[in-house]
Amino acid sequence: MIKQKGFTILELVVSISIFAMMTALVLSKYGKFNQGVLLTNLAYDVALSIRNAQSYGLSVKSSDRSANDFDEPYGVHFDMYSREKFIFFVGSMDKLYYDNQTTQSLSTTQIKRGSSISNLCVVNSSNGSCDNVINLDIIFKRPDPSAIIVESKADSKVYSRAEITVSASDKTTKKIIVNSTGQISVK
Repeated sequence: MIKQKGFTILELVVSISIFAMMTALVLSKYGKFNQGVLLTNLAYDVALSIRNAQSYGLSVKSSDRSANDFDEPYGVHFDMYSREKFIFFVGSMDKLYYDNQTTQSLSTTQIKRGSSISNLCVVNSSNGSCDNVINLDIIFKRPDPSAIIVESKADSKVYSRAEITVSASDKTTKKIIVNSTGQISVK
């Protein structure tokens, strides 16, 4: 009698059920993984925009408005009323904050796929607490690499640190921290 080697029907059903469970587990985790990657990318996009403002503010980049004037400040504007976008701008010498009339918007970044800016917070060096704000401007002005962190209004005081919190549709968050020394980090 010749003994045949192969799978029995029971072994085949067990193998297929194990494969089906593993596939279901991977597919259920894919959405959360995908949101995490998108949120991380958004946080680094925000940090990169701030770094570009710092680079433009320190370099000899001139705006289209004044081809010979290299002292204009560059910055990024955040607004809690427009949580799905932020603006990279070039300012004017007399106003170190974003203003629709006197500043030139270089680019507006639209935040997509359910993510948004969920909180803007500034830290005053005297008390160290993080105070929520509605508008936030992070500006860099030549020749100083330090960040000028202000609320978007004429009488704003300068803060020592800003925290921009971005969140995904599943409520996970990432923070972009900008210190007045010019250091930018994502946590």
